[in-house]
Amino acid sequence: MNLATLALRNLWRRATRTAIVSISVGLAVASALSLVALADSIEFSAMAGADERGSDLVVLSRNASDLFESSIAEDRKSALASIRDVAAAEGEIMMFAPVDNRRQRLIMGSAEDSLFWKKMPIAAGRLPKRSEPRAVVLGKDAGAALQKKIGDVITILDESFKVVGIADYRSALNRSLIYARLSELQAVSFRAKRVTMFHLNLKPATPPERVEEIKAEIARLGGLIAAPTDEFLQRDRNLAVMKAVAKAVSGIALTLGGLSVLNTLLMAVQERTREIGIMIAIGWSRSRTMGSIVLEGVIIGLAGCGVGIPASFLISYFFRYLPTVGDILSFRPSVSIILPILFSSVALCGIGALYPAWRAASMRPADALRRL
Repeated sequence: MNLATLALRNLWRRATRTAIVSISVGLAVASALSLVALADSIEFSAMAGADERGSDLVVLSRNASDLFESSIAEDRKSALASIRDVAAAEGEIMMFAPVDNRRQRLIMGSAEDSLFWKKMPIAAGRLPKRSEPRAVVLGKDAGAALQKKIGDVITILDESFKVVGIADYRSALNRSLIYARLSELQAVSFRAKRVTMFHLNLKPATPPERVEEIKAEIARLGGLIAAPTDEFLQRDRNLAVMKAVAKAVSGIALTLGGLSVLNTLLMAVQERTREIGIMIAIGWSRSRTMGSIVLEGVIIGLAGCGVGIPASFLISYFFRYLPTVGDILSFRPSVSIILPILFSSVALCGIGALYPAWRAASMRPADALRRL
């Protein structure tokens, strides 16, 4: 009988206990995967939204720890636009604000002459007219969540705006936004002549070395920093904190799964003392005895992964119901997320089995056979 067959037989003999500990490991795996996927979903959604808008560089306040803390004078647009190889510089406000006196929603304000408005994929209605005050366009998902249609009125910071269009973007972030004129959003949020960021579009075929020079020129303007969207997200404090918390809690969950394996196999070794003593007495080496116990832990870890992966997909389905950020999330499972969690889970279950395995291998056959 090989080690795998023996390990499976021993686990099957205590099927209920094996099922319970496998489920506990599976819940730990599901929790870890879901937490890591949550942070990854926010980063993916933000990157997909910026890519869809087509900007090459994002300019923020140098000392801002995240997007929402950034504040830049609107008149710096001319200096940015005058840099060689910069095709366009567009100022924007991005902010969370209460809508219809309910939960916070993400709102973006762009200048009337911005290319952003011209490229907006309108699915219903139209863009705001120049002479039309307090008009907004809703992303398709925002319209559905707010239960608003063309002609309805919404309140932003207690000010009324009329819905004139519905935009249907590909990215979850852009579909969940409310789009307003920059000047009107500045007025209702008391941010006169201020923006949170500038989006820069570079001329086609701008070489990478020139992009680095442009970033350096922007830094020399004073108080500003420019980076591609993905680099900016790596510096975002809120996202960094969320990732750190997700990894820490995931590590704790997986460690608890390993401890449950340790406890279960300790009980199993105690119950199989005479059996283990007989195997050692008939010639089983200590390494083979340890290997059979550790393999049981690894099998439990694999079974837990089989439970945990589907459970994590089910949990991630409910991301959309998270307050404030649920509408902007787009869960995309990937090998880079799943494999490290699975490897860690199986490894920790194997490590959890080491002490019971050592206890089993350290038995003296004569002492083991004397026990009832």
